[in-house]
Amino acid sequence: MAQQTMGSFTEAAVEETSKSHGEPEWLREFRLESFRQFAKLPLEISPLYTKYTGLSSFDIGQFPLDHTPESIDLRTHFEGYLTGRETNVILQGNTRTIHIDLDESVAKGGLEVLGINEAISKNPGLMKEIFANKLVKSEREKYAAFNNAFFNTGTFIHVPRGLEVASPIRKIQLVRNPTTSIIDQTIIYAEEQSRVNFLEELYTRESARPYLLSSVTEVRAGPASTVDASTLQFLDERAVYLSNKEVDAPKDSKVNITSIFLGSSITRSRLNFDLNGRGANVDGFEVFFCNGKQRFDLESNLNHNSPDTTAAIHARGVLKDESQSIFKGMIKINHVAKNSNSYLAHHAMLLDKRARSDGIPGLDIDTNEVKATHSASVAQVDEEQVFYLEARGLPEDEAKKMIIVGFFEPVISRVPVEMAREGAKFIIEGKWRGERRRLVDRETLMAITGEAPVDVRQSSDVFERHYKYRA
Repeated sequence: MAQQTMGSFTEAAVEETSKSHGEPEWLREFRLESFRQFAKLPLEISPLYTKYTGLSSFDIGQFPLDHTPESIDLRTHFEGYLTGRETNVILQGNTRTIHIDLDESVAKGGLEVLGINEAISKNPGLMKEIFANKLVKSEREKYAAFNNAFFNTGTFIHVPRGLEVASPIRKIQLVRNPTTSIIDQTIIYAEEQSRVNFLEELYTRESARPYLLSSVTEVRAGPASTVDASTLQFLDERAVYLSNKEVDAPKDSKVNITSIFLGSSITRSRLNFDLNGRGANVDGFEVFFCNGKQRFDLESNLNHNSPDTTAAIHARGVLKDESQSIFKGMIKINHVAKNSNSYLAHHAMLLDKRARSDGIPGLDIDTNEVKATHSASVAQVDEEQVFYLEARGLPEDEAKKMIIVGFFEPVISRVPVEMAREGAKFIIEGKWRGERRRLVDRETLMAITGEAPVDVRQSSDVFERHYKYRA
């Protein structure tokens, strides 16, 4: 169904959002211009993709936008989702950043992790410059403009020059009966020769009605920096999930983006890599498992704007029941980007005749002396692989499950936190069996595997590390 109404998302609501956060005039103007773009942009700009707009269309007017601050108790909200051993963690309940906990050694190194409103207040000059040169641009994509106009929460991560953060920074966002749409921005600002690993985990504890979660992630890498950013999306079937990710990769930088999409009723994801300096190297990894009537709409683009750049995107999906997916991707090599090497691949596995997956990779090459390839395939489970495993004593159902888990393993193994990896496997196995699994905690893992990973052993009080509340 095409979008019918704007509902709560009006120009007056933009004004109220900015006023409720006490924002400066330049940010208010930024929001208003983004709203104008949102109001006029179609769901798809490229004529290559307009025939597929129905896959991820929905009525945005059904979702609320409430400016009343939500009161959230950390202990009640996160009970069952924390082990007491988390470090370098950001805890967000609905739209509220409740707690930020950094290791003392990391904090002393100069790493800054702030709520986005706190960052705007504390570093107004830097944040004004970042928003003036926004990576996720409102004029490029309708729901990027939507997020820029209405964002009501977010995180700013600043990694100073030369700092290497040894352990991952985890952002755990737990949704529980939200009273408003969750519109989130994450900005990673990594200076020259720095290194950081960021993991975003999205869970639903409970939801009584449909809700919207819109996410923007910007990776602003410095020269010779290394940034790994992963997203695990485990939302329930009442969610509509919108994701826009943009990467600025300058000279000699290395950026990896990993996305694992398992939840929501509709997922609409846009990922763009801009290779803007000689020697930039980027990799994108996307995994999705659709069942029921889930609909996933993924678009990923590699934009080579400098010579001697290297890029790759690997997307893998499994579809069951009546689910649908589409993967759209483009390699664009600018006329100045000689000696670029680029690869784009999408491979989907269908488990039911009613499931459908489409792949539309493309090339746009404006120079010579480059290497650019793409591939796409949609097929059923390989019967020869099934026969091989059955010949070694596995039942057919178990053999197919093993093939599917193995299909995803190269991407899941890249997730830097063991409990998150185990959680992804746990939910994938549940989707294979037609079970609705959500909770990923020590007891669940023990029940399934018989053994909990070392990093989830509980202390006497799982909240002993997370006792501070943030406004």
